[in-house]
Amino acid sequence: MAINIRILTPDRIICSTTADEVILPGTTGQIGVLDGHATLITALDTGLLRIKLDQKWTPMILCGGFAEVDRNQVTVLVNDVEELVALDLNEVTKQLEQATEAIQQAESSKARLDASIELKKASARVQAVSYLR
Repeated sequence: MAINIRILTPDRIICSTTADEVILPGTTGQIGVLDGHATLITALDTGLLRIKLDQKWTPMILCGGFAEVDRNQVTVLVNDVEELVALDLNEVTKQLEQATEAIQQAESSKARLDASIELKKASARVQAVSYLR
């Protein structure tokens, strides 16, 4: 039996589909959701969400939010989503290096926080490359 997944931002529906498996970027680590998963509400971190359907993974980068799992329905509420169509490994690796450097050079706590969010996004893009091949 399939899982229904909806990904919503405040202003639009990003995705409404079925899946065999969903991997969410939880604040305490990755959360895998399969058919029959227990009811759950969890905070999401900035990171890679993966949807598996017919042996093919579709990656998306979420920018924080919440997820609810209830009776094979996954609802993801996020501030923003980065939809991935094509990524170049060299380019995303360079972005990861720049984000790492920005954290090391941050002088204020706000600059460190902003840099850490960018580092999470850059890291998720590097992970996503393998799913887009």
